[in-house]
Amino acid sequence: MQKEEVPDLLKKYLAGNCSAEEQGMLETWYLKQEEAGLPEISQEKKDEQLEEIWAFLQNKLDLPAAQHPITNSAIRSLWPKMAAVAAMVLITCSIGFYYYNLPDKISAVPQEKISHTLPGSKNKAMLTLADGRTIALDEVSNGEIAKQAGVTITKAKDGSLVYTGKAQKSAYNKIATPIGGQYQISLPDGTKVWLNAASTLSYPADFTGDKRAVRLLGEAYFEVKKNKKMPFVVYTKGQEIEVLGTHFNVDAYEEESQTKTTLLEGSVAVKLVGSAAKALLKPGEQAVFESGHLDVSAIDVAEVMAWKEGYFLFQDEDIHAIMRKIARWYDVEIAYAANISSKKIGGNISRDKSLETVLKTLSNTDKFNFKVEGRRVTVMP
Repeated sequence: MQKEEVPDLLKKYLAGNCSAEEQGMLETWYLKQEEAGLPEISQEKKDEQLEEIWAFLQNKLDLPAAQHPITNSAIRSLWPKMAAVAAMVLITCSIGFYYYNLPDKISAVPQEKISHTLPGSKNKAMLTLADGRTIALDEVSNGEIAKQAGVTITKAKDGSLVYTGKAQKSAYNKIATPIGGQYQISLPDGTKVWLNAASTLSYPADFTGDKRAVRLLGEAYFEVKKNKKMPFVVYTKGQEIEVLGTHFNVDAYEEESQTKTTLLEGSVAVKLVGSAAKALLKPGEQAVFESGHLDVSAIDVAEVMAWKEGYFLFQDEDIHAIMRKIARWYDVEIAYAANISSKKIGGNISRDKSLETVLKTLSNTDKFNFKVEGRRVTVMP
């Protein structure tokens, strides 16, 4: 999206006329900007600072002075909807996280609460071949890294894994990302898969038969190569997802009570194992499998895909759900003191930020403090 398009999209959002695609474009634009000094804004003083906000946007977007200003009523209507990107642009970039339906009280974080920095990392994975050989993908050079049963495995310049050739016999591989790692792979049929942290994908070195079947534990985003004669099937705990060619995300971590399948493009059928329950998803819909039940609803795709784009985006989540994501990325153990708030939190922050920065930002809600001892993080009131 060009910078010149941003003002019109902002105005469309404020008027409530943005499509899901336009809102996604606007959010992608915002998250690529550097943090750039938007004046701190409080709930009590926001009406007094509208001119200052607009001046900031004029400077950042090179807007002429004649552009339509943001009105008090628009800000009031946006305040409880801060998960949306225009609200992020106008208000939250200096706040980071906030409480739903509660005024924010921003406070300094006591330095003794956070003892050191544990940065996140990426592009790490372990490949296990059919014969049991293992390859640390972040430690090998680009180029050919292995051959098996007539198939050549190559590490591309961008670090991704590519399979070429035709398998002479059945050979299953497994790629596993560690805590704090992620990886991209091109499967033998050309399907692209992005694995989130602490995830495992099992797949054949070559697809044969009447379907292309893989098994996932953890989270992955799939861009499936179309093949009407051979459907692509993803098996997760308690369910299977069947597609012909589409883009979708699957969140199936073992420690989570829910398995979530989110469709971005095309169509997918989600089926429960041992049950007649089935859901056909449309773009922008998510199927949630929990306790034997399958529910479908429209969701914010940007929140689901935040991990792939390199950031955390939390919308209406409690601290336990947030800290599980943080633990998987920063490789830390989480503990909780008594009387932790159950209020919902929203906000966004880059996964390239250090753990210290993330915890400081969470502390700015004035509801949580953190104590870091080695790799153990204790959440405190």
